[in-house]
Amino acid sequence: MGLKGKQNKSTRFLRVFSLTVACFAVLLIAVNYFTDRYYVFHPQEGVFEEFLEPNTRVLKARHLERHCSEFDAIIMGSSRDVGYLTADIDSVFGVNSYNYAVAAGNLRGVLARLEWLVSMNCVPGRIFLPISPDRLRLPARPDDLLRKEYPGIVDENKYRREFIMSYIGADAFISNVRKLIRLTGKEPDAKFRYDMSRGDAYYFWNRTFPIPECDSEANVADLETIEIFAGYLSRIRTLAVENGAKISLILNPQPIGDQLAHAEVAGALFQLMAGEFHHIYRLPLSDERLRDSDFYHDRSHFRHELGAAVIRTPENKVSLNQLTEELDQAARVCHQ
Repeated sequence: MGLKGKQNKSTRFLRVFSLTVACFAVLLIAVNYFTDRYYVFHPQEGVFEEFLEPNTRVLKARHLERHCSEFDAIIMGSSRDVGYLTADIDSVFGVNSYNYAVAAGNLRGVLARLEWLVSMNCVPGRIFLPISPDRLRLPARPDDLLRKEYPGIVDENKYRREFIMSYIGADAFISNVRKLIRLTGKEPDAKFRYDMSRGDAYYFWNRTFPIPECDSEANVADLETIEIFAGYLSRIRTLAVENGAKISLILNPQPIGDQLAHAEVAGALFQLMAGEFHHIYRLPLSDERLRDSDFYHDRSHFRHELGAAVIRTPENKVSLNQLTEELDQAARVCHQ
């Protein structure tokens, strides 16, 4: 074969290779865009069900970006805090609320989202902020596809590019193909229902598990972590007050053993918070529902019935000092 023949063969190979790469790239982008397993390209405005968890950071931020002026109260927190239905919050406090709880949410993220609301001049008059003394660590901003932050909140051009590239890339492609494969067989049972018009979420699993009256070992307070957590709480409160908002704290109704195992942590935290936060809503430790797994989806996530019970009884609003004494007394009985 002459030199010209070799050049033609090489040229044909490059053309075929380039066309193959181009076709795969188009296929990858098309599958990622139209399947959109995380709902970052096709936001949902109403009620929908899914067997895979979507990116609620993006879905809820997009809704609030368009409709935040419709709400005068907001719930901010983690996946635990979808346990507070907006209908229950509204009926007790006479507000029109939105549940802005997101998967793996923490106070660093709450502060960023509150700053974003401030930038839109859209801070509601009341902010409900649930906390859990067993979840005080504030990890860096999550970067996985399920939990990537809405670009408008991060507000960096570089991050915006990374965000788009992530959801049209190979990892997203694999995840989207898995969804397509599952959909070609028997329709999977839904694990989640979302109402993006209010931010409410419903979990369709209920696991039974033992709830000990006392955990075997108390969790020792990490003062540095507690101080960082309390510092973020203070920054959130200051920003809220500066923008005309009132913060209402809620202690998440975790199983009794988990609460008492972290009683020392809670006491140290509440002592730091007492100067700025005077009251908190809690379910009394004597409440038998804290000992019954029927009121939990799993050990971390409580059902809506339990969330409603925390806020519906006026006596459940107590001072931080009273709550600290309750936890301390119950923990001493457990660990004596």
